Amino acid sequence: MSTPTDSTLRPVNEAATQLSRDSDSVRAKRTATLSLSVSWRIVPLIWVAFWIASCNGPDGSPSVPVDTTAILLVNVGERVQAEPHTEALKIAFSEAMELAQTNGDDLGYPWIDPSSGELVLSAVTQRGRDLLEAAANAVPHRIRIVGHGTAELRRIQDEATFLHSQGVPGANLIYETLPDHRDNRTLLVIRARSDALLEVLASRYPAGTLAVEVNPDGR
Repeated sequence: MSTPTDSTLRPVNEAATQLSRDSDSVRAKRTATLSLSVSWRIVPLIWVAFWIASCNGPDGSPSVPVDTTAILLVNVGERVQAEPHTEALKIAFSEAMELAQTNGDDLGYPWIDPSSGELVLSAVTQRGRDLLEAAANAVPHRIRIVGHGTAELRRIQDEATFLHSQGVPGANLIYETLPDHRDNRTLLVIRARSDALLEVLASRYPAGTLAVEVNPDGR
Protein backbone atom coordinates (compact mmCIF):
# COMPACT_ATOMS: atom_id res chain seq x y z
CA MET A 1 0.00 0.00 0.00
CA SER A 2 1.41 3.42 -1.04
CA THR A 3 1.77 6.28 1.44
CA PRO A 4 -0.25 9.47 0.57
CA THR A 5 1.93 12.33 -0.55
CA ASP A 6 1.45 16.05 0.02
CA SER A 7 0.22 16.42 -3.56
CA THR A 8 -2.55 13.86 -3.06
CA LEU A 9 -3.59 15.17 0.39
CA ARG A 10 -3.81 18.85 -0.61
CA PRO A 11 -7.19 18.62 -2.45
CA VAL A 12 -8.65 16.68 0.45
CA ASN A 13 -7.42 19.24 2.98
CA GLU A 14 -8.73 22.15 0.89
CA ALA A 15 -12.15 20.48 0.60
CA ALA A 16 -12.28 19.92 4.34
CA THR A 17 -11.31 23.53 5.01
CA GLN A 18 -14.01 24.82 2.63
CA LEU A 19 -16.61 22.55 4.25
CA SER A 20 -15.65 23.90 7.66
CA ARG A 21 -15.99 27.48 6.39
CA ASP A 22 -19.39 26.70 4.87
CA SER A 23 -20.58 25.22 8.18
CA ASP A 24 -19.37 28.27 10.08
CA SER A 25 -21.21 30.52 7.62
CA VAL A 26 -24.46 28.55 7.99
CA ARG A 27 -24.21 28.69 11.79
CA ALA A 28 -23.57 32.43 11.66
CA LYS A 29 -26.63 32.99 9.46
CA ARG A 30 -28.79 30.85 11.74
CA THR A 31 -27.53 32.77 14.79
CA ALA A 32 -28.27 36.10 13.12
CA THR A 33 -31.75 34.96 12.06
CA LEU A 34 -32.51 33.69 15.55
CA SER A 35 -31.27 36.92 17.13
CA LEU A 36 -33.40 38.97 14.75
CA SER A 37 -36.47 36.82 15.52
CA VAL A 38 -35.95 37.18 19.25
CA SER A 39 -35.43 40.93 18.85
CA TRP A 40 -38.72 41.35 16.99
CA ARG A 41 -40.48 39.40 19.72
CA ILE A 42 -38.90 41.42 22.52
CA VAL A 43 -39.62 44.85 20.99
CA PRO A 44 -43.44 44.60 21.31
CA LEU A 45 -43.06 43.43 24.92
CA ILE A 46 -40.87 46.44 25.66
CA TRP A 47 -43.47 48.78 24.15
CA VAL A 48 -46.26 47.11 26.13
CA ALA A 49 -44.30 47.50 29.36
CA PHE A 50 -43.56 51.15 28.50
CA TRP A 51 -47.26 51.83 27.73
CA ILE A 52 -48.40 50.26 31.00
CA ALA A 53 -45.85 52.26 32.97
CA SER A 54 -46.87 55.51 31.28
CA CYS A 55 -50.56 54.91 32.07
CA ASN A 56 -49.99 54.35 35.75
CA GLY A 57 -49.31 56.83 38.49
CA PRO A 58 -46.58 56.51 41.10
CA ASP A 59 -48.70 54.08 43.10
CA GLY A 60 -49.53 51.91 40.09
CA SER A 61 -53.12 53.13 39.82
CA PRO A 62 -54.42 54.53 36.51
CA SER A 63 -53.72 58.26 36.37
CA VAL A 64 -57.00 59.10 34.63
CA PRO A 65 -58.36 62.62 35.28
CA VAL A 66 -61.72 62.78 37.04
CA ASP A 67 -64.47 64.19 34.83
CA THR A 68 -66.37 66.64 37.02
CA THR A 69 -68.54 67.71 34.05
CA ALA A 70 -70.76 64.72 34.86
CA ILE A 71 -72.03 66.81 37.79
CA LEU A 72 -74.75 69.27 36.80
CA LEU A 73 -74.21 72.81 38.12
CA VAL A 74 -77.53 74.44 39.01
CA ASN A 75 -78.00 78.18 39.31
CA VAL A 76 -79.45 79.67 42.46
CA GLY A 77 -83.19 80.00 42.12
CA GLU A 78 -83.65 77.34 39.44
CA ARG A 79 -86.84 75.38 39.98
CA VAL A 80 -85.75 71.77 40.15
CA GLN A 81 -88.51 70.53 42.43
CA ALA A 82 -92.07 69.94 41.28
CA GLU A 83 -94.61 72.64 42.08
CA PRO A 84 -98.15 71.43 41.44
CA HIS A 85 -100.54 74.35 41.15
CA THR A 86 -103.86 72.49 41.02
CA GLU A 87 -105.44 70.03 43.38
CA ALA A 88 -105.52 67.39 40.65
CA LEU A 89 -101.79 67.79 40.01
CA LYS A 90 -101.03 67.65 43.73
CA ILE A 91 -102.84 64.33 44.06
CA ALA A 92 -101.32 62.91 40.86
CA PHE A 93 -97.81 64.00 41.85
CA SER A 94 -98.16 62.57 45.36
CA GLU A 95 -99.32 59.23 43.99
CA ALA A 96 -96.51 59.20 41.40
CA MET A 97 -93.92 59.93 44.09
CA GLU A 98 -95.25 57.16 46.31
CA LEU A 99 -95.11 54.72 43.40
CA ALA A 100 -91.54 55.80 42.58
CA GLN A 101 -90.35 55.37 46.15
CA THR A 102 -92.01 51.95 46.44
CA ASN A 103 -90.28 50.82 43.22
CA GLY A 104 -87.01 52.66 43.61
CA ASP A 105 -84.98 50.43 41.29
CA ASP A 106 -87.42 50.80 38.40
CA LEU A 107 -88.67 54.37 38.68
CA GLY A 108 -87.06 57.79 38.95
CA TYR A 109 -88.47 61.03 40.30
CA PRO A 110 -91.67 62.47 38.85
CA TRP A 111 -91.64 66.08 37.74
CA ILE A 112 -94.16 68.71 36.67
CA ASP A 113 -93.19 70.55 33.51
CA PRO A 114 -94.01 74.23 34.17
CA SER A 115 -94.13 75.04 30.47
CA SER A 116 -96.83 72.50 29.65
CA GLY A 117 -98.31 71.66 33.04
CA GLU A 118 -97.77 67.96 32.32
CA LEU A 119 -96.86 65.39 34.95
CA VAL A 120 -93.57 63.85 33.82
CA LEU A 121 -93.05 60.27 34.98
CA SER A 122 -89.61 58.60 35.00
CA ALA A 123 -88.94 54.97 34.04
CA VAL A 124 -85.59 53.27 34.58
CA THR A 125 -86.54 49.77 33.45
CA GLN A 126 -89.19 48.15 31.29
CA ARG A 127 -90.91 47.01 34.47
CA GLY A 128 -91.01 50.62 35.57
CA ARG A 129 -92.56 51.68 32.30
CA ASP A 130 -95.17 48.97 32.62
CA LEU A 131 -96.01 50.20 36.13
CA LEU A 132 -96.45 53.76 34.89
CA GLU A 133 -98.58 52.74 31.94
CA ALA A 134 -100.79 50.66 34.22
CA ALA A 135 -101.28 53.51 36.70
CA ALA A 136 -104.45 55.55 36.42
CA ASN A 137 -103.52 59.19 35.83
CA ALA A 138 -106.32 61.72 35.55
CA VAL A 139 -103.96 64.53 34.50
CA PRO A 140 -101.99 65.09 31.28
CA HIS A 141 -98.74 63.19 31.57
CA ARG A 142 -95.84 61.68 29.67
CA ILE A 143 -93.12 59.11 30.41
CA ARG A 144 -89.41 59.80 30.13
CA ILE A 145 -86.54 57.30 30.28
CA VAL A 146 -83.91 57.96 32.98
CA GLY A 147 -80.75 56.21 34.07
CA HIS A 148 -81.14 56.10 37.85
CA GLY A 149 -83.89 55.13 40.25
CA THR A 150 -85.07 56.90 43.37
CA ALA A 151 -83.49 54.24 45.60
CA GLU A 152 -80.01 55.03 44.30
CA LEU A 153 -80.55 58.79 44.37
CA ARG A 154 -81.93 58.68 47.89
CA ARG A 155 -78.94 56.62 49.05
CA ILE A 156 -76.56 59.22 47.59
CA GLN A 157 -78.52 61.99 49.29
CA ASP A 158 -78.20 60.24 52.65
CA GLU A 159 -74.51 59.45 52.18
CA ALA A 160 -73.72 63.07 51.35
CA THR A 161 -74.63 64.09 54.90
CA PHE A 162 -71.75 61.98 56.24
CA LEU A 163 -69.01 63.17 53.85
CA HIS A 164 -67.76 65.82 56.28
CA SER A 165 -67.35 63.31 59.11
CA GLN A 166 -65.43 61.07 56.69
CA GLY A 167 -62.88 63.82 56.08
CA VAL A 168 -63.83 64.52 52.47
CA PRO A 169 -62.20 67.83 51.46
CA GLY A 170 -64.74 70.61 51.00
CA ALA A 171 -67.61 68.55 52.44
CA ASN A 172 -68.02 71.11 55.21
CA LEU A 173 -69.44 73.42 52.54
CA ILE A 174 -72.50 71.20 52.05
CA TYR A 175 -75.45 72.57 53.99
CA GLU A 176 -78.46 71.06 52.20
CA THR A 177 -79.32 67.90 50.23
CA LEU A 178 -82.58 67.36 48.39
CA PRO A 179 -84.02 65.57 45.36
CA ASP A 180 -83.79 67.23 41.96
CA HIS A 181 -87.09 66.20 40.37
CA ARG A 182 -86.46 68.06 37.13
CA ASP A 183 -83.14 66.41 36.31
CA ASN A 184 -83.72 63.17 38.23
CA ARG A 185 -80.62 63.69 40.37
CA THR A 186 -79.58 64.35 43.94
CA LEU A 187 -79.00 68.05 44.55
CA LEU A 188 -76.28 69.23 46.93
CA VAL A 189 -76.29 72.89 47.94
CA ILE A 190 -72.86 74.21 48.93
CA ARG A 191 -71.71 77.60 50.25
CA ALA A 192 -68.78 77.94 47.84
CA ARG A 193 -67.35 76.04 44.90
CA SER A 194 -64.74 73.45 45.81
CA ASP A 195 -62.96 71.62 43.00
CA ALA A 196 -61.58 69.13 45.52
CA LEU A 197 -65.11 68.27 46.63
CA LEU A 198 -66.38 68.02 43.05
CA GLU A 199 -63.56 65.62 42.16
CA VAL A 200 -64.38 63.36 45.11
CA LEU A 201 -68.09 63.39 44.24
CA ALA A 202 -67.38 62.65 40.56
CA SER A 203 -65.11 59.73 41.44
CA ARG A 204 -67.44 58.29 44.08
CA TYR A 205 -70.86 58.50 42.40
CA PRO A 206 -72.05 57.51 38.91
CA ALA A 207 -72.35 60.11 36.20
CA GLY A 208 -75.78 61.67 35.97
CA THR A 209 -76.68 61.25 39.63
CA LEU A 210 -75.56 64.58 41.10
CA ALA A 211 -76.42 68.24 40.73
CA VAL A 212 -74.69 70.99 42.71
CA GLU A 213 -75.90 74.49 43.51
CA VAL A 214 -73.39 77.04 44.77
CA ASN A 215 -75.19 79.42 47.11
CA PRO A 216 -72.97 81.73 49.20
CA ASP A 217 -76.02 82.84 51.19
CA GLY A 218 -76.50 79.38 52.66
CA ARG A 219 -76.54 79.12 56.44
